[in-house]
Amino acid sequence: MGQVSVESNVGLCLRTVSRSCACLVLLCCSLNSRMGNAKSDKAFDLPPQTKLEMVLTGRGVVWGIDSISENQILFTEKSGKMSVFEISTKKVFAISGTPEVSSSGQGGLLDVRIAPSFQKDSRIYLTYSKKVETGATTALATAVLDLKQKKLLGLRDLFVGKTDNGGSVHFGSRIVFDGQGHVLFGIGDRGERDRAQDLAWHNGKIIRLNLDGTTPKDNPFVNRKGALAEIFSYGHRNPQGLYYSPRLKKLFNSEHGPRGGDEINEVQAGKNYGWPVITFGREYYGPKIGVGVRQAGMEQPIKYFVPSIAPSSLIIYESNKIPAMRGRFILGALALQHLNVVSLDGQSEKRYLEKLDKRIRQVHETPSGSLLIGTDSGEIFRLSPAP
Repeated sequence: MGQVSVESNVGLCLRTVSRSCACLVLLCCSLNSRMGNAKSDKAFDLPPQTKLEMVLTGRGVVWGIDSISENQILFTEKSGKMSVFEISTKKVFAISGTPEVSSSGQGGLLDVRIAPSFQKDSRIYLTYSKKVETGATTALATAVLDLKQKKLLGLRDLFVGKTDNGGSVHFGSRIVFDGQGHVLFGIGDRGERDRAQDLAWHNGKIIRLNLDGTTPKDNPFVNRKGALAEIFSYGHRNPQGLYYSPRLKKLFNSEHGPRGGDEINEVQAGKNYGWPVITFGREYYGPKIGVGVRQAGMEQPIKYFVPSIAPSSLIIYESNKIPAMRGRFILGALALQHLNVVSLDGQSEKRYLEKLDKRIRQVHETPSGSLLIGTDSGEIFRLSPAP
């Protein structure tokens, strides 16, 4: 794991922000001014040699985005809607056959991913908060996307989490494929923080399955009595970012801390990431949580954030089209409303799009190296190299 890097404005103070209304006609150039943290070295706007355009507006919370092609994207809205958007024509096609979701609180229709076999079988995977007898839980489903009929065919659950909780917080959840026949996704602690340490529950875990929903024989807890075999790692609070780098052959996640203590981690099989025993965050009303920031047998993050930025997505930018982002983590920030760019060792950080004044929910790299950015206020922006 990399060395922990502390954000330049260490402390638990709330950030003082002054904002002015963003004028739509100036969006791609000035976007009007919004002040960054008072102790920041510089307030960053657009990365060098890039342009920003709004390609879609008027939606709900845009939770998941994936590319069918450079021109055609599949996206979800937290309310339960799934749609295909054609960027060139600006047309949106609703997709029917989505699952019934429990959309209260932080629940709803969450991530969506095109399967590795999509060009052959049109298969997709999605996560959502599923109504169950005890309340709601995170589920992983799969279906065939019929673009002609604009519907999902053969929708079925591959996994329904054992979280046994009537609350409406901390469902996770991003989906990734590791190129070795596995699908991975995260589940939050559901507000039952101690269960993140309990291998008899799916709360606060990264889950690893075969693409057909069966459990891989080499999962780390397959042969441990009392442990759920689907668990890949544990001790997570609310992992809403997950990324597998085919170049590095490593898995990374980002997760929400409480008051401070958001993290970027390299996720490895069987490892314990500490929540709620260790954390760099505190209770919302002030006291510390657990035993401190370190404990034997528990992993340290690559980077943590104090105060919280509230990261809801994570990728590594793999293209060379935007040099300022090449080979760096990119996170969407909800609380501090910016695009967060961090070196892989966690030692350097820049914040862009602060003037956009939007809760950034999802960041997706397209085949051409542009970034699609989904917001909680219902927009999709495209950040691309300037001509």
